[in-house]
Amino acid sequence: MILLSMILIPVILAPFAWLGEKLNRDFPKFLSLGVGVFLALSTAYLIVKYPGNDFAFGEFYHIYPPFDFNLHLAVDGISLVLLAIVAFLSITVTLSSWNVERPGAYFFLVLAFLGPMVGVFTSLNLLWFFIFWEFTLVPMFFHIGIWGAENRIYAAMKFFIYTHLASVFLLLGIIVLYLNAHTFDFLKLLEAGVDPNVAKLVWILMFIGFAVKMPVVPFHTWLPDAHVQAPSPISVFLAGLLLKMGAYGLLRWEIFLFPHTSKFFAPLMAFIAVLTIFYAGFRALAEDHIKRMVAYSSINHMGFVLLGLSAITAAGISAAIYEMVGHALIISLLFMIAGYVHHKTHTWYISEMGGIMKKIPALMTMFVIGVLAAVGLPGTAGFVGELSVMLAAFDYYGWVMIIVPLASALGAGFFMWMLQRAVFGPLREGFENMKSLKELPFIENLSLALYIAAFIFVGVVPSVVFNLYNPVVDAFAQLFR
Repeated sequence: MILLSMILIPVILAPFAWLGEKLNRDFPKFLSLGVGVFLALSTAYLIVKYPGNDFAFGEFYHIYPPFDFNLHLAVDGISLVLLAIVAFLSITVTLSSWNVERPGAYFFLVLAFLGPMVGVFTSLNLLWFFIFWEFTLVPMFFHIGIWGAENRIYAAMKFFIYTHLASVFLLLGIIVLYLNAHTFDFLKLLEAGVDPNVAKLVWILMFIGFAVKMPVVPFHTWLPDAHVQAPSPISVFLAGLLLKMGAYGLLRWEIFLFPHTSKFFAPLMAFIAVLTIFYAGFRALAEDHIKRMVAYSSINHMGFVLLGLSAITAAGISAAIYEMVGHALIISLLFMIAGYVHHKTHTWYISEMGGIMKKIPALMTMFVIGVLAAVGLPGTAGFVGELSVMLAAFDYYGWVMIIVPLASALGAGFFMWMLQRAVFGPLREGFENMKSLKELPFIENLSLALYIAAFIFVGVVPSVVFNLYNPVVDAFAQLFR
């Protein structure tokens, strides 16, 4: 019952975070940290005991068998990698939110988010996958709407409407699939097979739902607003986990279920991926709002994830999953520091900053490390992810993908220009005596250091990540032939 406990324990304990604040203001954050440690230890146990391929630790709970409404939980190497990210970010987000206002309600929503998130990555029943998928929206809506910035209500409503409308398309695809295959179970769907024309319809409907969540152009417009208005720790959940749901759903429930249909739509995916990479890159280059710039860089990197998935090969899928891991770690650091920069300078705008390195060198050094990882510095996860995606795209599509390396230069351009204007150079007038320009306390520096240690570790030893899921990817890749 370990997988079910990973879903239920955060949800069951969530009300205690809310009620516990009345007894002790520190109780909610320690409860959240404890749940994060529980998820980390449980995931570590699963990884150590994982046999190396196929699904393991299966759990089956009969809910309503006539409708195939049964909770079927299991994990493979892909699920385990993403569960590790869930556990890691649950700890770092808690540390980053150590001094948040109204901690009871805040950590209630954090815990209520973590349970369904685990469910998304462990459910092998498509209907339960959808239920968990939808439940993750509610805590994010309230986090943005209550703890967000000035336009938080607008951003929260836009986030909810966009993603919920996309879920309608996803649900339509699920219904059409069930009416043809008469099951929601992933393993049974693999065996059953679906008429090619029906498969194409299902693929398009589900792709819309997953593409909005990733998000990719032109389904992306909700994300910059959500990131800008959300508190920075919640931006970490948005970028590090919520976006990965879309990519995971596309991989698990479309590419693996409909390999030949996915191969038919691969050029479309590649076109959208390249469009996303360049559009988001140019938008980031033109952006003056530091957090919005990081948001567009996040969309840019999700374009690389989609590009890897569009190369319907083991190498492409493996590269895309690694890029998801690297992106989650690197972009989380950048969002957190962008939030700290705003808090200390009282401005979001790069043109109103300058020379911050002179006042807070430790924080800005970590910012520079994060930027270098994002642009693909060797020795970081950013380098391995982008390089492996580009090699897979070259191998599948040929020299037409010669344009993709230019996107890396574009990414370096907007990040380096931001550093030049905001971090280095002469100290901005008025910053010299600004009391808020001081280093972070230890607990918040610790969460930033954990991100850096993680993306350098998996960048230096990428086999730690690749070896966990490559046997699974290789097995499914036989379906694409």
